[in-house]
Amino acid sequence: MHNRWRTALWPFPPSAALAAMICFGGWVLSQPSESWLRSGFVAQWVWNVDSIFPWVHSLPTSLRVLYLSILTSVSVLLIFVEIQRLTLRLLLMYQQWLFEKKPSIFTRLWFLTINRCYVRASRPLLYSYQDGLPRLPVPPLKPTIDKTLASLKPILAEKDFAELESKAAGFLSNEGPSLQRYLILKSWISKNYVSDWWLRFVYLRGRGSLLIHSNYHANTDFWPYKVVSENQIGRAASMIYHLFRVKQMVDRQAIEPLRINDTIPMCMQQYQYFFSCTRIPGHDTDRLQQYDTRDSAHIVILFRGVWYRMDVHGADRKLLQAHEIQAQLRSIVENPEQLEKPQEGQVAALTTENRSTWAETRETQFYRGQNRASLDVIERAVFAVHLDENSPQTVSEQGSLLLHGDGTNRWCDKSFTLVVFKNGRTGLNAEHSWGDAPVLCHMMELCACHEHRALESGAQKFDADGYVQVPDARPVFHLKPVQRLRWSITPELAAVIDQAVIQARANIDDLQLEIKVFEDVNKGLMKKCKCAPDAFVQMGIQLAFYRMEQRFVLTYEPAMMRLFCEGRTETIRSCSEDSCKWVKAMQDPSASQTQKLDLLRKATDMHQLRTKHAMAGQGIDRHLFALYVVSRGKDVNSPFLEHVLGMKWTLSTSQVPWRQARKEDYEGCQRNNIRTTSGGFGPVDPDGYGCCYTFMDDDYLNLHISSRRACPRTDSVKMMEAVTQAFADMAELALAPEERG
Repeated sequence: MHNRWRTALWPFPPSAALAAMICFGGWVLSQPSESWLRSGFVAQWVWNVDSIFPWVHSLPTSLRVLYLSILTSVSVLLIFVEIQRLTLRLLLMYQQWLFEKKPSIFTRLWFLTINRCYVRASRPLLYSYQDGLPRLPVPPLKPTIDKTLASLKPILAEKDFAELESKAAGFLSNEGPSLQRYLILKSWISKNYVSDWWLRFVYLRGRGSLLIHSNYHANTDFWPYKVVSENQIGRAASMIYHLFRVKQMVDRQAIEPLRINDTIPMCMQQYQYFFSCTRIPGHDTDRLQQYDTRDSAHIVILFRGVWYRMDVHGADRKLLQAHEIQAQLRSIVENPEQLEKPQEGQVAALTTENRSTWAETRETQFYRGQNRASLDVIERAVFAVHLDENSPQTVSEQGSLLLHGDGTNRWCDKSFTLVVFKNGRTGLNAEHSWGDAPVLCHMMELCACHEHRALESGAQKFDADGYVQVPDARPVFHLKPVQRLRWSITPELAAVIDQAVIQARANIDDLQLEIKVFEDVNKGLMKKCKCAPDAFVQMGIQLAFYRMEQRFVLTYEPAMMRLFCEGRTETIRSCSEDSCKWVKAMQDPSASQTQKLDLLRKATDMHQLRTKHAMAGQGIDRHLFALYVVSRGKDVNSPFLEHVLGMKWTLSTSQVPWRQARKEDYEGCQRNNIRTTSGGFGPVDPDGYGCCYTFMDDDYLNLHISSRRACPRTDSVKMMEAVTQAFADMAELALAPEERG
């Protein structure tokens, strides 16, 4: 409650606000009744408020003056709070800082103003900046169409491009302006003109399977580093405990909002959905269900097909220690219960089904009795844990298992499932609709900081067998036993589960995932080329794909739009005329190294410019998407929008950031011990690739490439080899004679 008040009153501390109200009330009481403060025209307005409450007229005048002065001071305080937030919102609408290589004097003063008034003045809580973030602006219509055409020109044949130009001209002269006006109207009455539609239509109305197609995985280990414990139970207990420490930070809003250059705040809305959140299937549209802490204080454990409920708080409502959680886990593993029917251990496969099919099954088979009770326990859990009996020996094997398991052991609806393997390696399987990968990675980074700080300080230790040591002063006392969840498997339900398992395993068999950790491709190399790291990797992917297929395709990369309230992502169209010119030059034996390097720098500079435009709310695809939603809502046919939005993203790429935690979060632990191989996702286009990468400090690049085996044109292993060769060829450009000099 205290933190809610702090957020509501920010940037004014509640203690200062309370002191100001008391002082103001005392000052008013000390004034004579005939003074201006108690009888002037402002005072008369306040006394008019008093007349609204006839029951206070019997109170002494001094008490009436006191409550009116407090009411006045609260009103004035709230007005000042709103003025402060409005001022911040206006300040943050300035976006020129994104495009300046060297900050101008105006930009420096702008940074200084925000830093002094909104960062250092009062320590912000997790959601303190939310009401001060600007709304996402609707870009002008014609520039969006021009950018769209420019991005498609190097991809389409001349005839197809001419046809698209004709449709674009018709759009601008006919339905486009009307749709734009409706969109501008929506932007006036909502915090973000696209975020609610993006959630509803892109995610929650998607009817396909979540497994591989929507959910993604995150590898919390760094290969080839050893894990802190190779004991599955000890490792799971430690991870669960420290994840709950992070949850406590979220509940108390103790995580400071992320800020660019420690000044420009980012939207933190997605963090509230990380814990205790489940995607509930619907016939046409799913919904996100967020559970209150009072209803969601337990976790669910899956071991050998059996689900268990485990409370992680004692009778005193305090969080159990890691060794106490370990005792609960040992009771499960050392005394495993048997399945009554094979389908009982495969219930989770239902969450991998078509969403409408799962919704129908949920309504008919889980609406009452044992099934309803067990389903409620899983859906209300803070998160799910799977004690997986596999011991992955390669990073690619671990990534594949995290992404899909065996098709029966990932409850895809949960915001995330913690997977702990037999050899102590860990990772997550995450549902995508509630939030994006950077949020999940930040939370896992905080969890790792907590764990390593405890280990390096000696507050937590593992014994020789890898179990969490029981402190002498903290023996395990009476713990609430874990509760097995039971299912009533009717013949009808068994048949549906069997079908879900068949479909899930067919999807698993079709996926090919390859992961590689590059030691020689790092930020140091990219600095030698004078290229932005993200743009460098994107160009490498472009070159590799062209060498494999001799064509250019639409390439998707998400840009962060969290500079705006409720912002999520915007698309960077990585394939551009400049990138195509460079790729062709790399294939031209007559082109010199200097020419190739110049074209590479030009292509990466253009990529960076597009990234900044997307971050500033001047991208292409979210605007087009929102216009299309309006057209459907108004029953307006738009050939241009249908054409553009119907094109496939053959290359779907994403960079996931690491090192989002503050320096203070790393205090007491070795920074280099906290690393990850990051995560990945399945291909968006069945005939394309999914590429996800993370820079690990200045030393490594982690790259995940996925594809479908059913497509004869794609091969993740060959694509990884092509990317590796592309990076090697790009590295040679840094050694051009002109660069050596």
